[in-house]
Amino acid sequence: MEYNIEEEYCKIIQSKIELQDFDAALINARKLVKYAPDCARGYYYQGLCYYALSDFDNSINSYEKCIELNHYFAKAYYNLGITIYYLNKVKEAKNYIEYAYKLFLAQEDEAACAKCIDSLEFIKEEHGL
Repeated sequence: MEYNIEEEYCKIIQSKIELQDFDAALINARKLVKYAPDCARGYYYQGLCYYALSDFDNSINSYEKCIELNHYFAKAYYNLGITIYYLNKVKEAKNYIEYAYKLFLAQEDEAACAKCIDSLEFIKEEHGL
């Protein structure tokens, strides 16, 4: 079995996120993207950590970089939408969540589709969109 440093970083980051140690997870996500600047997951994890640390601008930038590297990274579109929603950019947020839904649907991820639908219904109820 070949050693894959990107996978090892991802495991470490995921474990730190599960422990809600977002500072440590972010440190490792930064190391990952420094080592592998084309690793979309590294930017995705940075986005998660920045969001958890209430650094929404860096969260958005990280999700956008993730999407730039992988146009089919549905979770990044969804989380970008949620982050943008909290900055009161409701229409833009809705668009990202709708796009994430389409990607999740194509990937046959029923749980993620349901999460998108719940978010879209919430936006409709709260904002009439």
